[in-house]
Amino acid sequence: MADGDIGRQHFAAWFDFGRPTAAPYRDAAGAIVTAAIDVPRFDHDAAGAPIGLLVEPGAELGQADRARLQVDAIGATIATVFHERRDADGTIVRRAWYSRDPQATIDACLSQAGHHLRIGAIPGYRRNLGGFVRFRGIDWQLTELIAAGAGAAIGDDAGRGLIGA
Repeated sequence: MADGDIGRQHFAAWFDFGRPTAAPYRDAAGAIVTAAIDVPRFDHDAAGAPIGLLVEPGAELGQADRARLQVDAIGATIATVFHERRDADGTIVRRAWYSRDPQATIDACLSQAGHHLRIGAIPGYRRNLGGFVRFRGIDWQLTELIAAGAGAAIGDDAGRGLIGA
């Protein structure tokens, strides 16, 4: 995986992870194996190619995978957050958020079910290039704020909120 990608090497240093049950995933050989309780699953396809951190809601309430950024890991209160994930159909989705609480935004992104490939934040707001920002030579689609009562919420393009104020 490239620098900045979600991977085993630095995951434990940056994130707290929990899951109350053992759960299956594919290892680097493409074999289906079982991750122990509270062990993140870095999933692979049948050929053994990495497809990201697997997050699932769990079979019953309270059994979901939970990945949370450790406190004070970013050190910025205004940031551009980048999140790359793989949809169920294999499509890669890259989104960026302007955030005044980057830790909460990252936690909200990683709470979504699916395969997460990259997550990160840089201090300040990257320049809006017409609905997207460019970082490390990659275009990231900007996701707009949506109204949520008295405050504001960060949401996706379908209007589903991720965090509320």
